[in-house]
Amino acid sequence: MRMLGVPLPLWGVICLAVAGVWVFVWPSKTTVKGGPRFFILRWFHTLVWLLLGVAAFVAGFDLVGGAGTARVVALLSLATYLVFMLTVVTAKRR
Repeated sequence: MRMLGVPLPLWGVICLAVAGVWVFVWPSKTTVKGGPRFFILRWFHTLVWLLLGVAAFVAGFDLVGGAGTARVVALLSLATYLVFMLTVVTAKRR
């Protein structure tokens, strides 16, 4: 299976590489110091890329339900991203 002409497992590797970068890069300019909002700001963007990579591998190798499961995981990454962005927007106001 391919997306934009690129095999899905390669997209998975790219997503995991981006997730690895986000382990070290994060919005450190925030004033949030601890609690659930800090956890969301620190880890949810990494989790988004990790979930996208998992979805690419699941669909690309037809694992654990194939494309159907990959869609669910991709939607979960979208929900995670929305929570992250909402937290970023509200954290900058305070």
